Amino acid sequence: MSVSISPWATDVFGKQALVVQTSLGQALRNMQANAQAAQEQTDSRTNHTYGSARWQGQFERVHEELKDLPGALPVKPFGFPFELMLVGRGLIYPFLYAKTTSDVRTARIPSESRLVKEIFTFAPEPPHVQAVFDLEGFGESMEAVEPRGGLATVPPNTRLVLVPFACNASELLEAHWGVAALGEDRHLMWETGPEPLALPRTVTSHSRRLTSVPVQPASPEREHTSFDGGAQPALTLTSRADVDRQRDIPALTEAEPVEDQTSEDDATD
Repeated sequence: MSVSISPWATDVFGKQALVVQTSLGQALRNMQANAQAAQEQTDSRTNHTYGSARWQGQFERVHEELKDLPGALPVKPFGFPFELMLVGRGLIYPFLYAKTTSDVRTARIPSESRLVKEIFTFAPEPPHVQAVFDLEGFGESMEAVEPRGGLATVPPNTRLVLVPFACNASELLEAHWGVAALGEDRHLMWETGPEPLALPRTVTSHSRRLTSVPVQPASPEREHTSFDGGAQPALTLTSRADVDRQRDIPALTEAEPVEDQTSEDDATD
């Protein structure tokens, strides 16, 4: 089945547009599978583990799928724990926009953080809407945001490519890509797309992941595991003093118990 590539994608990614499109779908499929596996391993009644693994995976799985493309470059924003991928003229930013099937055209960026403001310096300018009353000086106090860290080295002709996806702990629902401006109240104003990304059923792996606990080699002194299989302890016998026998003092067979001065409350996380 042939996959059509829009002119905007070819303009941004060049001849690698189709590979980027396919790789993004694969990265999100891997992200979902890894997050579900992490949730299953914890056997938790909450989805906190899934959410944390999904958030981490949406950046790291994209990095895995795109890192070997010619000219691909990881870019680490200032103060951000993960890298964004720059391929051709496209700076890729994946984000969760919904946990249920929803109209992606109504999607909003999750938060208008400093990172979001910096990466949107590579997005189109939102169209100006003429208000009924234009207030003189309105918007002049808006602080100009300059990219920091790795974003400061990104070429000025770079175009921000958004990859919004919808998923939850049960399933990966849908994904899209396109170019949009950041409008009021974090709403996106799409210039191209959003176009659906194909999500493959097969999960790929680029590294060795732990699927079972390996057998731990036993040291010679721990080969015997039964309670009576170890070495016999050495016992030290001492005779009672004559004065104790004369006074009928009973023999001391065990040391006096020592009260534990610690408790679980003393432990720190």
